[in-house]
Amino acid sequence: MPSNFNDIDYVASLIALCAGVWGAVLNFLRRDNSTKTFVTKTVTFFIDMTVNVGITMLIYVGSVGYGFNDLLSVALAGFLGHQGTRSFYIAELLIAEKLGAKDTFEEIKKSEK
Repeated sequence: MPSNFNDIDYVASLIALCAGVWGAVLNFLRRDNSTKTFVTKTVTFFIDMTVNVGITMLIYVGSVGYGFNDLLSVALAGFLGHQGTRSFYIAELLIAEKLGAKDTFEEIKKSEK
């Protein structure tokens, strides 16, 4: 178990970072961006990138710090990073539904497809 950040393997960190970037790109490409402007597409891409890479690296560093194997930590971080981005979308839908904003709920669902 690493005692500080200098003991974390750089290759495994780079692989976890690439998994986070890959998940963000796939999440962005899955969206229907045909009606959005270039600026909106760019902002959406950077939001996806920030959230996905942030969650992925947080989970990777946490699991390595907890004592997991590097390979298991990379796999866990990549999977949960992608699911973390989807959880923000699901939370957004739940909040819109609970507030009773039916038009907003339908617009969020439509923009995700």
